[in-house]
Amino acid sequence: MTEALVQSHIMQPDVSVVITFHQEGLLAHKSLLSLSRCRIAAEKAGIRVEIVATLDRPDAETERVVRGYDGPGKPDVLLPLDIGDLGLARNKAIREASGRWVLVCDGDDYLSENFICCCMQAASEFGGKAILHAQLVVLFDGWNAISWQVGDDDPAFDPACLLVCNPWNSCSFARRDLYIDVPYVRARPGESGFGFEDWHWNCETLSLGHPHRIAEGTVHYVRRKAHGSLNAAHERHHALIHRTRLFGFAP
Repeated sequence: MTEALVQSHIMQPDVSVVITFHQEGLLAHKSLLSLSRCRIAAEKAGIRVEIVATLDRPDAETERVVRGYDGPGKPDVLLPLDIGDLGLARNKAIREASGRWVLVCDGDDYLSENFICCCMQAASEFGGKAILHAQLVVLFDGWNAISWQVGDDDPAFDPACLLVCNPWNSCSFARRDLYIDVPYVRARPGESGFGFEDWHWNCETLSLGHPHRIAEGTVHYVRRKAHGSLNAAHERHHALIHRTRLFGFAP
């Protein structure tokens, strides 16, 4: 059942931040602090923001942290779920969201303070049609690295690269109706044989003609766990991405 926590001060939000929590523990607090900074910056710029969070089979510590947080990043809508699948949890949260725009992130992600503002600016520049991604990705914890993402309009970009790699990570910003029209697929590692729901979603949206572009000046800080990461689970079980239109297969 949906729990509306702090809905009174948000009327018709411009942006719904969808964040999924599972077993992030204390790191969930840092993610909510990150969203606090993003929300404060956005609302100073006149952008109304709501936060829609899922607690999908959380451990006790994660649930305690999320429910106990009381700053500007406190979820306006909290969805306790028993799904056990990241993509399906996102779909549920997106259906509950009220904003015209949706920003998707995970419960152990941190975003640069300007993230929402830059995405809204880029959305305007691209006529509201593009899916937006962070310009810089910083990996930390079990694996430290920095990488730059490029849009599909970059001269060096080749769509065929999606045969072997995922050029854009799971954090994305687009119109809510786009996520409704192209939902994430089920990808439980070790059960379905399929995985990498964000990779598949990138393939599907690209094949349907939705441009993937970069919100310049944005940074996405991503925890790459040394043990227990979802990506590692997909790899360990030799998961495949679902059939996609991008390679000539109906989903």
